[in-house]
Amino acid sequence: MIFARRFLHPRRLAPAILIGLSLLASACATHREETCAQFEESRKDQDYSTRYRFSETDTDSAARNFKPLPRGANAVVRLYRMQLEPAGIKPCHHLTIRREIYLQQNARQSRTLEEVREIYTADGMLVATKTESIGDQLRTSGYYTGETRLPIPENAPLGKYRVVSKLIMKTGKKTKTVVLAKTGANFQVQSRQ
Repeated sequence: MIFARRFLHPRRLAPAILIGLSLLASACATHREETCAQFEESRKDQDYSTRYRFSETDTDSAARNFKPLPRGANAVVRLYRMQLEPAGIKPCHHLTIRREIYLQQNARQSRTLEEVREIYTADGMLVATKTESIGDQLRTSGYYTGETRLPIPENAPLGKYRVVSKLIMKTGKKTKTVVLAKTGANFQVQSRQ
């Protein structure tokens, strides 16, 4: 106890805090932001597929709060939400897209699940589309969270954009397409300065 009093005495503690703060400041000063050339080079090797995770706890909670799968239905989406982070982003950075899905499905029915992501400018012009097959990740009824990153290239025009995500089911040999759910969120590309 006497050692702790001596060590924590204000005269001894103040220099230790100052040294710690100066080390922290020098480490922050040496951190350099990735250049656009480095960003473009590193994104070539990245996997931008959405990864979904099943949550047993949230599935149990959702099952208590949502209606059950209607009789004869192949699949129903009770919750489909998307969040973008950050809402304001500079070129040569990644936008993180997070999604929540509560999907109820008949496991005995054959079907294909796809997620279509579309990016629109503020005036409604489609600038990018990506389709992913996600049925192998959403095999059972339940609550899932997913995340993917979207690279914002150096030449991305500044302004407001909208990301629209659709969950699509295809059934049968003639691949009848059904949009199970649709969600969207906005972000803004800002100047690098």
